[in-house]
Amino acid sequence: MSKGKVRIGIVGSGGMANNNARNIAHNNAAELVAIASRNIETGSNLAKQYNAHFMPNWHEMVQRKDLDGIVVCTANDSHSEIIIGSLEYNKHVFTEYPLARSLEEGKIAVKAAISKKRVLRVSHNEPVSEKHQAIRQEIEHLGQLLVASFIRLTPGRGARPEILFNLQISGPPAHFFIYHIYPIVDLFGQAKWVEANGIYNNLNDSGSYDQFVNSVTVGFENGGIGHWIWSGGIEIQSAEQHHRYVLDKGTIINSGAEWQLSTKSGLESITPTSVQYPSVVDLWLNEVLDNNLASAQIDATKALDAIRVSLLAEEAMKENRRIPIHYSD
Repeated sequence: MSKGKVRIGIVGSGGMANNNARNIAHNNAAELVAIASRNIETGSNLAKQYNAHFMPNWHEMVQRKDLDGIVVCTANDSHSEIIIGSLEYNKHVFTEYPLARSLEEGKIAVKAAISKKRVLRVSHNEPVSEKHQAIRQEIEHLGQLLVASFIRLTPGRGARPEILFNLQISGPPAHFFIYHIYPIVDLFGQAKWVEANGIYNNLNDSGSYDQFVNSVTVGFENGGIGHWIWSGGIEIQSAEQHHRYVLDKGTIINSGAEWQLSTKSGLESITPTSVQYPSVVDLWLNEVLDNNLASAQIDATKALDAIRVSLLAEEAMKENRRIPIHYSD
């Protein structure tokens, strides 16, 4: 650290890299030092915009001694390689989700962060979400989980469907929609088994497809069922999604902007609670400055638990069977 600031290098030069560069450049706890990107044009332009060094090779950037942390903003299939490489050179790491494209690499990344005593945080924003933290407080009084369900239907295919709608690059939707799995795992704990099904219309040899349906079901260690359905590129007028967390003493619902508690007595709005940090990047920077490894390690483990669900769901789809989830390794 220099003058109480975390010196940052960003890997990537796409939309998320631009967002993170802007936020870091305006954060008093950080200094943007370098940008690494295989796209020389967009990478050098982003570096010039923030008066940062441009490097075409991330392997060289993570070895720089004037960097404290690395921010990973690349395609899903490259996250874990960059995370592990950065940790090898004792860098703190903030990565866009998912943590990894393979479960083994995710385990290696989390273990490396612990052994190197570095802060690894994935971009899941639930730790700084006023709504999510209010839901956490609410479910403490609602008894045993029966079922947590999520459904999303969308006509869209994303800004870059050639990447998003590609099994080889992004994995199945159950994996690139990890940000729908993480909140439920965070609230209700580890899953002990997973079942899944997938449909891909016009799937070709390169892994690209036009429409999809993914369905994932888990059984939680603490009891209750989790269920997710995603369907994209379909014939529907506009996107819609629904959350239902059904517990013994009430059901938490959301079909829009507001979360509500539903019981036989009626509906009650859930008021967002206050949180300490405005963004998950701010949280990460403060963890680095304060050397707060404990909270980051807990969250990295939850991010790993989330990809256990998504990646073993992929295995369940291929093998058409229930896959048990093991945590001893």
